[in-house]
Amino acid sequence: ALARSRAPIKAKLMDQRVLAGLGNIYANEACFRARIHPARRAHTLDEAAIKALAKAIQAVLAEAIEAGGSTIRDFVSAEGRPGYFAHRFAVYGRAGLPCPVCQTPIARMRTGGRSTFLCPRCQR
Repeated sequence: ALARSRAPIKAKLMDQRVLAGLGNIYANEACFRARIHPARRAHTLDEAAIKALAKAIQAVLAEAIEAGGSTIRDFVSAEGRPGYFAHRFAVYGRAGLPCPVCQTPIARMRTGGRSTFLCPRCQR
């Protein structure tokens, strides 16, 4: 699905026909952890980048589940508790704040009509 696609990798990650269940927040965080620019064309990713991205997706989702999800506005779990993964965001919703790795300000752009957050230095 990725090898022939000229779409940005973040758009492919959010395409439910390609990868069900990965939303905007987790796509942003996974791209950051894999050090992949979210606007990079999917077909340009080599095997190492794809493996890094798969590992990052697994880690982000596991941490989010462990933290009870990501409460942005009014989300609460079935038990009525908010999720705490939002406290661990490296890039999502942090435009203008320093990157936790290199201190470069986090940038915001639009990808597929959605807000995309990235570190212009770490993600190339």
